Amino acid sequence: MINNYGRLLAYVWVGDKMFNELLLEQGLARVAYIFAPNTKHVDRFYEIQKEAQQKAIGIWSIENYTTDRGFDEDRGFDENVIDTTEEAPSEQQPGCDNPTIKGNHSSSGELIYHVPGGQFYEQTNPEEMFCTEEEAQEAGYRKSKR
Repeated sequence: MINNYGRLLAYVWVGDKMFNELLLEQGLARVAYIFAPNTKHVDRFYEIQKEAQQKAIGIWSIENYTTDRGFDEDRGFDENVIDTTEEAPSEQQPGCDNPTIKGNHSSSGELIYHVPGGQFYEQTNPEEMFCTEEEAQEAGYRKSKR
């Protein structure tokens, strides 16, 4: 179906899961520009979006970033904190009882570490844990910009 803007609309399925829902679940999209007759899934989309908002993930993690007109790009969004794997964090380093620095692989493959108190620390799902920033850097990670 072609929408009012001349764009082709489609629902994409990955196995038994709709890709549109996957994006909403991870906070990587928002529900917008809904026009009849393309309303079959809109109620479900809004439910999923509300859950992502309540979890404050993805685009919902930055206050006032998502607006009814789109996105406030001046507020910025660090897509590097999105967890795209199901891997468990690696074992902690020898001689360190409580590693607190989270290493995360971005969707583009970049290695980023997050320190306690950083803007995205709480919602980052670690793929590796480190005791020191030096340890993270030696493993090829760079510090999060926020």
